[in-house]
Amino acid sequence: MTDFREIPVWEKAHELTVAIYEITRTFPEAELLGLTQQIRLACAAIPIKIAQGCDRDDKTEQINLLVLAKDAAIEVEYYLLLCYELDMLTPSDYDRLISSVVEVKQLLISFIDKQSRNF
Repeated sequence: MTDFREIPVWEKAHELTVAIYEITRTFPEAELLGLTQQIRLACAAIPIKIAQGCDRDDKTEQINLLVLAKDAAIEVEYYLLLCYELDMLTPSDYDRLISSVVEVKQLLISFIDKQSRNF
């Protein structure tokens, strides 16, 4: 078992989640149970699934959890686009957050590949 806090992709995913929580504080109150909740849950799922994967001894289970984390990153990517197109994000906030989620996705793909090769 690995301490998830020592994995760079977990750290980046955690930073992204904190940023998402901060930016969604500015979202309209009417979206509290809509987009705000959805994007927060999807984003938090990324570091959660990475942490859960690190706690597994079974490589197949570990890789499956990492794939779920990548899927959650794709979900966040879509929610960011939707929020931007609904004028809930400024262009600079959108660019910053989308760059971060793309980086997390790329790191996850590399991490999954590395774990698969060590299978």
